[in-house]
Amino acid sequence: MATGDRMPAMANGVGREVWLIWGSEGWIAGHLINLLRKQGKEVHTSLSRMEDRNGVLEELCLVRPTHTIIAAGCTGRPNVDWCEDHKEQTIRSNVIGTLNVVDACFLKRIHCTVFATGCIYQYDDAHPWQGPGFTETDPANFFGSFYSMTKAHVEEVPWPPPRDSL
Repeated sequence: MATGDRMPAMANGVGREVWLIWGSEGWIAGHLINLLRKQGKEVHTSLSRMEDRNGVLEELCLVRPTHTIIAAGCTGRPNVDWCEDHKEQTIRSNVIGTLNVVDACFLKRIHCTVFATGCIYQYDDAHPWQGPGFTETDPANFFGSFYSMTKAHVEEVPWPPPRDSL
C-alpha cells in the first residue's frame, strides 16, 4: 500500500479488525484474548449475557466488532453435573444464548466463530482411543449428560449461509 493510501473500511466502518469475545473468564477465551492481543488486535470482552437479545444488540452497536467469538456457556460449578439440576439456566445459556449471538451477528453482517466443546463425542468402533479422532463435521455421539445434549443440539442447528457467520 502506497504512502497516503487509506485502508479500506471494514464492516465496522474502520480499517482495522475489532474483536468481541463472550466467555472471557473461561480458559479458552483467556487464551484467545492473549493470542489476539499479542497480534496487536483490538479485543473487547463482552459485558452482556448471550441470552439477553437487547444487551447483545446494544453491545454489537457500541463495540462495532468485525469479528466475534463465542467461547462461553453454562458448564456448571463445580462441574457439568450442576447442569442436571439447573436445566433452564443451561438451555438459556448454551442453546438460546449461543443462537442469539450468532443470529445477531448474522443480521449485522459480523463474522462469528463459535468455540463449543469436545464433550459431545465418545470413543466408539469408528473412533477408537488412539485412533483417527473426530472431525468438525462428525455428528455428536455422546448424550450422557444434559450439558452435552445442549451442546450437541446446537451443533445440529442449520447455521445461516456462510455469509459472515461460522
